[in-house]
Amino acid sequence: MTAVEDEKQDVSDAGRGARRSRVRMPSAATRSSVIWAALGFISGLDPLDDNSFLTHLRTGHWILDRGIPREDIYSYTAPGTPWIAQSWLAEALYAGLDELTGPRGILVLNGIVSAAIAFLAFRLADRLRNGGRTVHIVLPALAVSLHFWVERPLLFGILAFLVLLWTIEVPDSWAGRRPLATVPVLMCLWANVHGSFALGFCYIALHLIGCRLDGAALWRGRERRLIWAAALGLAACLINPYGHRLLFFPLTLLSRGEVLRNVQEWQSPDFRSTLGVAFAVWIAVFVAVLARAPRRASRRDLVVAVAFLLLGFWALRNLAVVSLVGLPIAARLLAHPEKRQVRRSPADLGIIVAVLAAVALVSGTSLSRPVFDFGEYPVRAMRVIEQRGLLGQRLFTTHTWNAYVIHAYWPRQKVFMDDRYDMYPVAFTKEYMKVRNGGPEWRGMLDRYRVNVVMWETGTPLTELVSKDRAWQRIHRDPQATVFVRR
Repeated sequence: MTAVEDEKQDVSDAGRGARRSRVRMPSAATRSSVIWAALGFISGLDPLDDNSFLTHLRTGHWILDRGIPREDIYSYTAPGTPWIAQSWLAEALYAGLDELTGPRGILVLNGIVSAAIAFLAFRLADRLRNGGRTVHIVLPALAVSLHFWVERPLLFGILAFLVLLWTIEVPDSWAGRRPLATVPVLMCLWANVHGSFALGFCYIALHLIGCRLDGAALWRGRERRLIWAAALGLAACLINPYGHRLLFFPLTLLSRGEVLRNVQEWQSPDFRSTLGVAFAVWIAVFVAVLARAPRRASRRDLVVAVAFLLLGFWALRNLAVVSLVGLPIAARLLAHPEKRQVRRSPADLGIIVAVLAAVALVSGTSLSRPVFDFGEYPVRAMRVIEQRGLLGQRLFTTHTWNAYVIHAYWPRQKVFMDDRYDMYPVAFTKEYMKVRNGGPEWRGMLDRYRVNVVMWETGTPLTELVSKDRAWQRIHRDPQATVFVRR
């Protein structure tokens, strides 16, 4: 080989080396981000079985076909009663996907939103932890919130809350640098998908109160911009089909406290349940961080954390965001004083490829099975009612099962009551709650509303009472449901 050829070979080798040097391996943070997002995506692929979702999906199809509903369309006990379909935007999205891709599109949407929640939660903790390990705070925080990652509009509310956390907790993030644009758009969308938008305004208010207690002047700097952002966000919430009525929807619902006390998700946590244990573990982790972290929590952090912990003790549904509120606080208290050096390794690339392959495999398996799971609903009993020619009669069944009735049989079959506690009259709902537990009011209520078909849970007190009454004849019984018709 001549000297010229040697020189050309050296140049060629140098070029290849330069190209190789430009190929950057993923960082450990990127690897962890992919893993958390993958876990979130897989968690969102469970079969569709939530009773509220079934009503939301049916309402979404009504919206696409006929527009936003203004009054009750599902019951024979409250026809024409004013009704606010508060999650109308999420419902329309569900129905649109159902028409375009079938229900599997909704399943994929749940996976994507769940992946985004897990990804943003980890990145938030990693950003504030300054590159340190975060699994010991991210895992217990997400374990609490994970219980609510089901096919309901609340899932969009959790995602919106995380975006708001990024805006407030990380001022140098993209959203944090633009609160006057981010907050109004976010709150407008949030208000049209779920009533949890009220928690977003509570969080901003608590943040500002805490900042004031720390000595910040609310009339200048970032705090002033956040006040303006919140005001613009409140005004933006009025951009909806119902005007100010949707804005006051959370307060209207809370005014029905005597009804909500009988609804499981509005009750206090049971620390003997799986969710209660997860919440207790998160409290222990958070308290340990407060006690042992090298930094002391600010008044602002304590105000926000304590207020949301109390909200969690008050109602189960608030646990969807309670631990997420504490996550950035814990990460900031444990932060390293100097950012750690970014480590890059080919092994991380291999892990990412393996994780993505596993996600593809699990997704293929999940999407190949039936999308809906009606195992908890009276499918056989409703089939008997249809075969006996009783469909369309005045049917009395549980508010949970009525979601399936609405999904599968409406408008041929209207319902007695479903889980729209904000719409049905309070006195009516309280009487129903007593009757479902076998109260003595059952006979009078069924007579007053001219009920002629009862489908109730087998082995429950109400079923036993109806079976002993000569005015009713049993026509079907299975381990799940028993059906009676009026003689």
